[in-house]
Amino acid sequence: MTAVRRLLIIVCAFAAAIASAQTTTVSTNPDQAATAPVTADTDRDVSNPRVLKLTLDDALKTAMERNIGVQLRRYDYQMAGESLRSQYGTFDWLGTSTLQHTSSETPTSNTLASTAFRGTTANFGIEQVIPTGGRYSVEWQNSRRAVSSFGQIVNPTYGSGLGISLAQPLLRNFGVDVNTRGITIARNTLGLNHEAFRATLLDTANSVEQAYLNLIYARQFIDVVRESLFLARDQARITQIRIDVGASAPLDILQPRVQIATSEEALINAVASVRGAEDELRALMHLDPAEWDRPIVPVDPIGYAPIDIDPAQAVARALDLRPEMHELKITTETRRVQYMYARNLTRPQVDLALDYSQAGLAGKALAINPITNLPTNIPSTKYPDAVRQMFEGTFPTWTIGFTVGVPITNIGARAEAKRAELDLAQSKTNEEQTRQNIVVQVRATVRAIDTSAKDIQATRAARDAAEKNLDAERKRYENGMTTNFQVLQIQQQLTDARARELQALVTYNKAVAAYHRAVGDLLDVRSIKVETERVEEPHFPFFSTFDRYNGLKYDKANRSEEKK
Repeated sequence: MTAVRRLLIIVCAFAAAIASAQTTTVSTNPDQAATAPVTADTDRDVSNPRVLKLTLDDALKTAMERNIGVQLRRYDYQMAGESLRSQYGTFDWLGTSTLQHTSSETPTSNTLASTAFRGTTANFGIEQVIPTGGRYSVEWQNSRRAVSSFGQIVNPTYGSGLGISLAQPLLRNFGVDVNTRGITIARNTLGLNHEAFRATLLDTANSVEQAYLNLIYARQFIDVVRESLFLARDQARITQIRIDVGASAPLDILQPRVQIATSEEALINAVASVRGAEDELRALMHLDPAEWDRPIVPVDPIGYAPIDIDPAQAVARALDLRPEMHELKITTETRRVQYMYARNLTRPQVDLALDYSQAGLAGKALAINPITNLPTNIPSTKYPDAVRQMFEGTFPTWTIGFTVGVPITNIGARAEAKRAELDLAQSKTNEEQTRQNIVVQVRATVRAIDTSAKDIQATRAARDAAEKNLDAERKRYENGMTTNFQVLQIQQQLTDARARELQALVTYNKAVAAYHRAVGDLLDVRSIKVETERVEEPHFPFFSTFDRYNGLKYDKANRSEEKK
């Protein structure tokens, strides 16, 4: 028994000596030195002199100023403003004038008929359509006539007259709302473009924030992949040491090498994802082509700030702020105007016509009456005398009349009125459907925030457990209690846990941005204020008096708020 013990002691001492010699040899092998840190192409971005260090506020500001979609929508708004102004052309004044000189000589067989005529006319007038649907005109008439005719005792003559006429529908085409429908619809269209512009701003702001978060994720995911590659290389180093001392088989190095190659491929793809995320953000900000080669490094950190949301209040706020709701309300008002007009066309035609005029006459009196061959004793007068007579009302003339037209069947007008009524009902139904969709969207974003918050807690716990599990597994591997495959598998679990934690953090911040977009207050939350050009509508005398009775204006409430 003593001999056996001595033999065992000698064998153990010999093995220890060999292991000590091998350990000394291994420590001088450069392949078995400490694993070097992993680098990526994006590491040079921070030291690049042309790097664009970008905050989220700067990205949003640049996008609001330069984004192509925002610029296009702004053009739509400006064109709608000019279309509104053009509708006032219906009520513009029309100045008229007639300047004419006539000379004629005609053969005649009647001694009383005129054989020669010389005439000059200079008439001036103005006319306008008024909001009630009527049309008035004022004309100042002036003439000089010279006639070669038997019995003419004043020649030439000067005439002057002032005429006022009014034509006013009393049933069909009567009313301020009916005749200003073009302005009302154009004003509503301007409102639609204003809300569409605001919706574009909301969508752009949300897209920029999502792209900014995507870039943060892409850059931080590179750190996760680098750590995975570092662990794979370090595991290969430890495995090689074990192979060198005879503790592991040479084939055990293959599995770490597979993991290294896989991690290197993931790192290449992660770098490509960073460049893609940068391009997405550049496009949203519409940077100049010369700046597209500048790397973008997000400055704002990504964090977790719990928020408490009341779904009922969020839904109520969304229904009040969402541009889609405002657009549908304006659309409903426009269709109500069209229905009102279509219904008006079903009425009979009853038009009132009023004419009133004053006239004056002057001229050079002939000395002898051509009929009696006696002195006329008529004084000669001049053109100012005719004007004086006109203003004195010496020769008034007036006319009043009605024109009535009653359609027998009126099939077309009644059918159009029914169609317009159905169109209005459909718009109200669309409004209700959109309201329901908004409720669903807001509730979904609230749930997404709650789910993402819980995911953050779960993924943090999973990552912490994976780190501890890897540390324990590597210790077991060093003591020969587990396999290389198990260590690498747990390393991959740690990488996945870190990626899921980062993804949960980014998803939470995206969910918060999506929530504010669904509610419609994202611009306020991010302190974004974009001014639109105010459309100055033309003003005619007495038109504003009529316009105040038009209750179909979309921006009536908005204007009241602005005055306050």
